[in-house]
Amino acid sequence: MLTVVHPGELAVDQFQSRLQEVCGLFRAEPAKGRDRVSGCIVLEERAGIEMAHIAKDLQKVRRSGEDCRRDDGEHFFLVIQEEGRALMSQHDTARMMTPGDMMLIDSARPSEFTFFGNYGRQLSVHLSRAEMRARFGENIRSGLFLPRGDYTALAITSVLAKALSLDSSPQQDGYLRESMFGLLGVMLHEREGRERLMQIEADMGGAHLLKQGIAYLDAQFDRCELTIREIAADLRVSTRQLQRAFSLMGTSPTEYLTRKRLERACQLLLDRRRGRNDLLISSIAYACGFSDISNFNRQFRRAFGCAPGRYGQ
Repeated sequence: MLTVVHPGELAVDQFQSRLQEVCGLFRAEPAKGRDRVSGCIVLEERAGIEMAHIAKDLQKVRRSGEDCRRDDGEHFFLVIQEEGRALMSQHDTARMMTPGDMMLIDSARPSEFTFFGNYGRQLSVHLSRAEMRARFGENIRSGLFLPRGDYTALAITSVLAKALSLDSSPQQDGYLRESMFGLLGVMLHEREGRERLMQIEADMGGAHLLKQGIAYLDAQFDRCELTIREIAADLRVSTRQLQRAFSLMGTSPTEYLTRKRLERACQLLLDRRRGRNDLLISSIAYACGFSDISNFNRQFRRAFGCAPGRYGQ
């Protein structure tokens, strides 16, 4: 974890007011029947980098199209998951965030964060829209996601940890700030897909297999009959080799497969809520690779703390 913050008890409207003061017009939604939040929002600047530490036990934070029109949306936010899990949605893209993962959010576009478990914390790096455009041009693509094992994500985390850990000189501050924006440039201009995983130097053979395994699962995750043994056989490696390759990214083939299926399920459920499809819950489960609706319900509840049919309500 980059930071430690100490939450307190706040009325929901107090938390809402502080959230809007620090981040803009976002709506805080507690769990049903709750009128208080265990959390805090702390804004600080280190090395010329503005950061907000946000801790809470909310169910959801959202920013609608109307909120974007009412608010000037002058920032991009690089959101780093510090504790707990969250599903972050923007540009019709849904990503499950676990500690160390990060995602670039555009405050000028609708977004929705759904939180799971008892508690969650994020570090939100506030990036001036004017400076981002001056540095990287007009076509900055938000919704970009970096997993915790990505080299760029590790480097960004290291720069922020350095900024947060010491009282540096103005010269050091300048170097740290430029390093941060340099890494954002890498993130923004990186090639699509998972090719960056080939850069993992610790185990080049494992990195190559990891790239193959991710491509395979990204293409085949919706097959109900898919097994890890079959994946390993198709890639002509042992299951142990496949597991070691995925450990480079801090996960396992089974966890990655489940995550891909649940991400897709969340996307279909979001589309269903927005009227873009009229699929039954069972149809969504099968479309995402779950052969058993009971198993789907169980996995979904374990991940998100609610039944699929109640997701997004």
